Amino acid sequence: MAEKFCLSNPNLTDEDHLYHIALSTSDNLPQRFGDVKYVCMGGKERRMQKFAELLYDTLGKPKNSELTEQPTPGHRLKNISQSGGRYCFYKVGPVAIVNHGIGNPSLSVVLNEMLKLIHHAGCTDVSFFRIGTSGGLGMKPGTVIITKQAYNGLLENCYRQVICGKEIRYPADTNPQLAEDLLKCAKDFKIEAIAGNTMGTNDFFEEQARLDGAFCEFSRQEKSDFLKRAHDEFGIRNFEMESCCFSGLCARANLKCAIVCTTVVNRLERDDVTADKSLLEEWEFYPQQLVAEYIKRSC
Repeated sequence: MAEKFCLSNPNLTDEDHLYHIALSTSDNLPQRFGDVKYVCMGGKERRMQKFAELLYDTLGKPKNSELTEQPTPGHRLKNISQSGGRYCFYKVGPVAIVNHGIGNPSLSVVLNEMLKLIHHAGCTDVSFFRIGTSGGLGMKPGTVIITKQAYNGLLENCYRQVICGKEIRYPADTNPQLAEDLLKCAKDFKIEAIAGNTMGTNDFFEEQARLDGAFCEFSRQEKSDFLKRAHDEFGIRNFEMESCCFSGLCARANLKCAIVCTTVVNRLERDDVTADKSLLEEWEFYPQQLVAEYIKRSC
């Protein structure tokens, strides 16, 4: 029998409030969420709502889903954390789906509470996934990058966490088997995908060496040198803003994780995104399709 997931924090008690996702331990967490095997996270609320609906159909409308009392086309699932006003949260069969906003701080808040949720619910053998978009590095837009290792803006393969005024570094790696299985799904769907390293920064503009922010105090040559070094020496194939925190906290919790992001621009060629809306929507769908198929095959 699989061992229940348990956080190591000795200060956690049976009375807990998951404030930002509008739940507490008085909400029958083991009964409602004890069957969760997959937690899927992504930035935009709209994207995760659409992903939840996709999963609902892909998994054959599982009965252990939480449905809204007044369903409409494309909106059949209950937003469990709606009253919290910060994140969306859906349950589709054995899958919890939540958005995390932009950047490490926003992700850290909801990821902490999702970890506490599966702890209090007594879940077993849980895998975490992050899906989204990213800026590619030497990659054709529309290519899916499945992250092997996450690097911060200093080109360090770690997540830096400040605790009581002290900085602690944690490994920022994903699960190789999950990555391999997702690549197989991509091959079956004829979606162009590779496994590569990801840079997760604390900023969209300067830390990613963009010239088009409100400020820029570096030269085009400095930008070019930095991007080339990241690509050539560290195997970095895309930029985003959450991979270090996501992989770092999952590693601390001894959980398997995967990061699956579509590239929407090649940063070796330009900074701005020029693809039209329909093409961006097609690219954005690829990670959802791959993770949904992986979960279907694993259930």
